[in-house]
Amino acid sequence: MEIQFHQVNYVYQENTPFQYHALKDINLTIPSGSFTAIIGHTGSGKSTLLQHINGLLLATDGYVRIGNVTLSRHYKRQHIKSLRSKIGVVFQYPEHQLFEETVEKDIAFGPKNFGLPHSEIQERIERVIEAVGISKHWLNKSPFQLSGGQMRRVAIAGVLAMRPEVLVLDEPTAGLDPKGQDEIMSLFYHLHKQHKLTTILVTHQMRDALAYADKVMVLNQGIKYLEGQPADVFQQNEVLEKVNLKVPESIQLIQKLNKKFGSNLTYHHQSIDQMAKEIATLLKGYHKR
Repeated sequence: MEIQFHQVNYVYQENTPFQYHALKDINLTIPSGSFTAIIGHTGSGKSTLLQHINGLLLATDGYVRIGNVTLSRHYKRQHIKSLRSKIGVVFQYPEHQLFEETVEKDIAFGPKNFGLPHSEIQERIERVIEAVGISKHWLNKSPFQLSGGQMRRVAIAGVLAMRPEVLVLDEPTAGLDPKGQDEIMSLFYHLHKQHKLTTILVTHQMRDALAYADKVMVLNQGIKYLEGQPADVFQQNEVLEKVNLKVPESIQLIQKLNKKFGSNLTYHHQSIDQMAKEIATLLKGYHKR
């Protein structure tokens, strides 16, 4: 499902002494089936932009087109329910969204709320628990008896049970240790590929934007500051430093090696092991000189 922002402006508390211009003339196309990362410092407008994708906010000026639905300030909110069934949102600390007495009821809540038959809901539950690595033995447990990581998987399963076409991830690895962060991001990327989802990731983790995204957009003070393929965007050290963002460590390492040895190493989504082999080959060649 393609998403387009056309000259989108958003002003909080418009026409009051407290008005704040959070988004300024945003033009953006997110192709169907793509993985887009949105980065920027706190207050740059990331969360405001996300809230336009499922109609939590409607543009003060301009419009957002999601598939064949156009959202503007004149859109009638009573028509928005069908759109939201196609957009899954995983917020920061998604486990805080859990509230039902059992894991099964929590996963079933969304489909049940949209009136799906019991047999269809059960089929969806079976599929999503397998997708996110949840044991069937958990289904009758209270979600609050599970570990933090397990609760997060339950919350994600509840989002996936709606079978969204668009998956919106708002800092989904917040509060996890490095291993947990890698596991959750690998899970999202697998789901993105398997189900051909349009995925939008808001993150402070530059390495995740580099590793998983097809395109990166940098926001700064409500303005689209920079946009492009991750490997290109993250070569622009000085431009990013002006908005308090750092280049991922893997790119920094490649840049330092190229500067020191006059080499032409590049980042091409290689694994750490592959990068180590390339560096070893570079150093071996240098010492033979």
